[in-house]
Amino acid sequence: MTKHFLEISSDKKNIKVVEDLMLETNKLFGLPEDEYNRLMIAVTEVVMNAIVHGNKGNVYKKVKIYIEHDDKSIKIVVMDEGDGFDIQRLPDPTDVENILDIHGRGVFIARAMVDEFFYQHHEGSGSEFMMIMRKK
Repeated sequence: MTKHFLEISSDKKNIKVVEDLMLETNKLFGLPEDEYNRLMIAVTEVVMNAIVHGNKGNVYKKVKIYIEHDDKSIKIVVMDEGDGFDIQRLPDPTDVENILDIHGRGVFIARAMVDEFFYQHHEGSGSEFMMIMRKK
């Protein structure tokens, strides 16, 4: 099992650091380009949500990214220091009444890009998103 860890401040510019980590990680893990692109979309959507919505862009709050993989699957955990939300109450962006709403798409997109997607809020210590992708 190979593990990676990154902690960034809640600044949108730090997405580049996350992208670089994902690129280096995939050099070891070896997803084909189309699957890697899907995973990258999911991770960057979740990290951006953690920065903007979870930590409200407060640069003193951190986003932590844990990655572990073996030869069959990769797991990425993204944690913020925010107040959390009820994932069941997120509007479906594909519903007609939400089609023009610019909010609520990140989680929907991320969930569609990976094999497994989980969300959990830890009262007083932030939110955690876990994404798993398996090699096909």
